Amino acid sequence: MNEIHEELTDILRKEVKPALGCTGPTAISYAVSVARDIVGGSLKSIEVIIDKDMCAKNDDVGIPGTSQLGCNIAAALGAICGDSEAGLEVLRNVTPEDEIKAQKFAEESVIIKPDWNMKTVGLYIEAIVNTDNGTGRAIIAKTHTNVILKELNGEVLFKADDQNKENLTDETKAPIRKYEIKDFYEFAKNVPFESIAFLQEAVDLNMKLADSDLTDNSSIGFAKAFGRIKGDKATIRAKTITCAAATARMEGKNLAAMGCATSGNVGITASLPLVAIAEVYEKNQEVLLRGIAFSYLLTIYIKNIIGRLSAMCSCVSGSSSGIAAAMTFMLGGTLEQTKTAIQNMIPNIFGVVCDGARTACALKLTSSIGVAIECAYLALDNISVPANQGVVGKTADETLLFLGKIAKEGMVEVDNVLCKALYGRNHKI
Repeated sequence: MNEIHEELTDILRKEVKPALGCTGPTAISYAVSVARDIVGGSLKSIEVIIDKDMCAKNDDVGIPGTSQLGCNIAAALGAICGDSEAGLEVLRNVTPEDEIKAQKFAEESVIIKPDWNMKTVGLYIEAIVNTDNGTGRAIIAKTHTNVILKELNGEVLFKADDQNKENLTDETKAPIRKYEIKDFYEFAKNVPFESIAFLQEAVDLNMKLADSDLTDNSSIGFAKAFGRIKGDKATIRAKTITCAAATARMEGKNLAAMGCATSGNVGITASLPLVAIAEVYEKNQEVLLRGIAFSYLLTIYIKNIIGRLSAMCSCVSGSSSGIAAAMTFMLGGTLEQTKTAIQNMIPNIFGVVCDGARTACALKLTSSIGVAIECAYLALDNISVPANQGVVGKTADETLLFLGKIAKEGMVEVDNVLCKALYGRNHKI
C-alpha cells in the first residue's frame, strides 16, 4: 500500500468500531465506569456534567439490556455493571438484577447537569463517582471514549495536554481533513482488497440488527411497513433493512452496531443501503466493501466538518451523502459522477437538525436514503444541480465545506434553543 492508502485504512480502523446501544448514553456509561474504576469501593452518588447536546438529546433512547430510557439510568449502569475495558460495548454484561439496582440508584443518587456555558458544539462528559473510598473523576471529550483526565481524591493520575473545553471539541486538525473526495474515490477503487476486508463485520453486525427488528412482532413496525411499499426494488430494500437496524438500536436491542465516527446510526446508514444495492444489482463482496469503504470515509470526513456532535443530523447530512457517492461508484460511476451525486444531495438535505436520539431517527435517516438513491441515479444519468446556486458550491468539495461552516457557525444558536427546549420538557433549567 502507498502512504495515503495506509493512513486512510488506519482512519477506517480507528473510526469504524462496534457500539452497543446509542453512543450518547453509552458514552456516559463509559465515563462513569472509568471514574468508578479509579476510586473503587461501595457506591454513594454520581454526578455527571455534560455538554448540552449530550444532555438534551439522549433522554428518549433505549438502553441495551434494559427496558429503560435516558442518561440517568445510563450513568447508574456504568457504575454498577459497566465494563470500561469494552469501550462502546461498556454495557455488554447488564443483567435484570443490574437493571433493578440501577433504576433505584438512578432515582436517588444520580445527578446529571448540562453545561449551558459551552459555546461550541462538541462532546464533553465529566463523571464524578463518590464511594466509601472517596471520589473518582474522569473526563472524556471530542470522541465518545477519549479520556482526557483521570483523578482520584483530587490527585491527577492522567491529564491530556489541553483541558480547554473549546479546544477539546476542535477537530480541524484531524488527519481526515487533509483529504478530498477524489482521495476517497481513489482509495475505494485501488486499495488492496485484503486491507478493507475487515469491513465485512460491519455488514454482519448491522444486518443482524436489521433481522432482529424484522422478526420482532413487538417492534414499532416502521421497517416492515417500508417493505410493503411499492416502488424501485433497490430503494425499498435499502429503506427496509436500514430502518430495521436503526429501529432495533433505538429501541435498545442488546446487539452491537458497527458504528462510524462514534455513531451507531451513522454506521448503519452509511453501510446497509449499499448491501441492498449489491443484492439488487448483483454486485460481489469486493464491490460492496469497496463501496462501504468509500461511504465510511466520506461520512467520517463530513462528520468532522459539521462536528461530531452537530446541530445538523449526521445521518442525514453525512451518511446519506456517503451513500449517494458510494452507490454511484458501485454502479460504475466516474469520479465526476460521484461528485455530482453529492452536489445533488446536499441541497436536498441541507440544514436538517438533530433533535436527539429516539425511535423516530429510524424514519428520518430512512427518508434521506431515498433521496440519496435518487441523487445517485440522477448522477449516473449525468444530471446535476447547477454549481454556485444557493448552498451548492463550484465543486462538491466546496459544497461540503460550506455545509460545515453553517453547521458549526450558523446553527449554534439554533442548537442552543433546541437543546434548552428539549431539556425543558422534562427538567427545570
